[in-house]
Amino acid sequence: MPPLTPRPEPPSVLLLGIASSLSPFGVTIAVPILAGIATTFAASAGAAQFVISAYLLGLALAQPFNGFLCDRLGRRPVLLGGFGVFVAASVAAAYATQLELLIACRFLQAVGVSVGTVASRAVVRDTRDAAGAAEALAYIAAAMGFAPVVAPILGGWLGASWGYQTVFWITALMGVVTLAAIYLLLPETLHADSARPRWSQWMRNYRALFTSGPFIGYTLVFGFIQGCFFAFLAIGATLFEQRFGIGARQFGLWWGLMAISYVLGAVASGRLTRRIGPERVMRYSVLAALAAGWLAVAWVSLRGVTVPGVLVPMGLLMLIAGSVTPGALAGAVNLFPRMAGTASGLSSAAGIVIGGLFTVIAGYSYDGDYRDITYLIAGCATLTAASWYLVHRHPTATGEPQTPAANRPREP
Repeated sequence: MPPLTPRPEPPSVLLLGIASSLSPFGVTIAVPILAGIATTFAASAGAAQFVISAYLLGLALAQPFNGFLCDRLGRRPVLLGGFGVFVAASVAAAYATQLELLIACRFLQAVGVSVGTVASRAVVRDTRDAAGAAEALAYIAAAMGFAPVVAPILGGWLGASWGYQTVFWITALMGVVTLAAIYLLLPETLHADSARPRWSQWMRNYRALFTSGPFIGYTLVFGFIQGCFFAFLAIGATLFEQRFGIGARQFGLWWGLMAISYVLGAVASGRLTRRIGPERVMRYSVLAALAAGWLAVAWVSLRGVTVPGVLVPMGLLMLIAGSVTPGALAGAVNLFPRMAGTASGLSSAAGIVIGGLFTVIAGYSYDGDYRDITYLIAGCATLTAASWYLVHRHPTATGEPQTPAANRPREP
């Protein structure tokens, strides 16, 4: 199918990466200050955890709606409005005098910042072809993978030095800088002649997405590859402390190294996409994920639960996840160029929900035996490969992105 309109000039991938990375940055920078929040408000550790849970809930709920707004109103106004909400909620969080108010502010932070991830992917789809989109999203994924490495270190240092409120002042400052950069440097990329969906078309668009086999396949690939390391993250700190006597601070360093492997995988994916194409990168990456998942099972079954037996397979899975993620997200968005924002929002939200589900499963099923968790991780890797098969049952999953006639949203 020929392009709907001439493509606008691609904006800076660096700017889009920063806008997208503030979402994971915002959740992980708060992790080290939970103890300080609990002390300040005389609350339990469980109650303080809602500062994180509310943020994740905000991301999951807001992204589908923000995606529709991107298609209805344009990318630029939604980005400006979203980051405006993020800045205001960050300032309110710094001034919060009750834990419940702080939790509400965190929810609003997530609602605002979630536009960065959704709109950035839609902008990439507006301005690049399939291979170029996969390459750009790989570098954006690298930025998003780097944020959780830096954020906990910065959050712990700020909280210990000047109190937890400083963390929210810093997020507000970063939001202001990003907002200014978007205002000055990012033009509207949704073409003026593009069909804008009516408000009444919101649910009809989602029905079109949910009935598209390739879209569901790409979304499941994204969700299950997230589940591989979400399952480990839920029990990792406990495993290292109870089994190996390694405290939370040292575990954080190990986790940082694994997160860097995710970044390296995303960068490698971007380079390989231009050489061999996004489909082959995805195929090889999914097969590698399947092998790495079952390597985790084989290693602990044959050699017992050791530090290398945990870190090596998980490091490989993180590396591979960095390669799989941008291809899966680009594939989901490329299928529906007329509603790229809606597709981006729904695929992101569904991936977060699926990945989060495995966090809950791992947390509740872990009884001190890591072997059980390796089977859960291998199961996620197997489901990733099975979901890729679902993509390839349909011809629109490969080649030039097309929107199946049955799934095209009606013109207003």
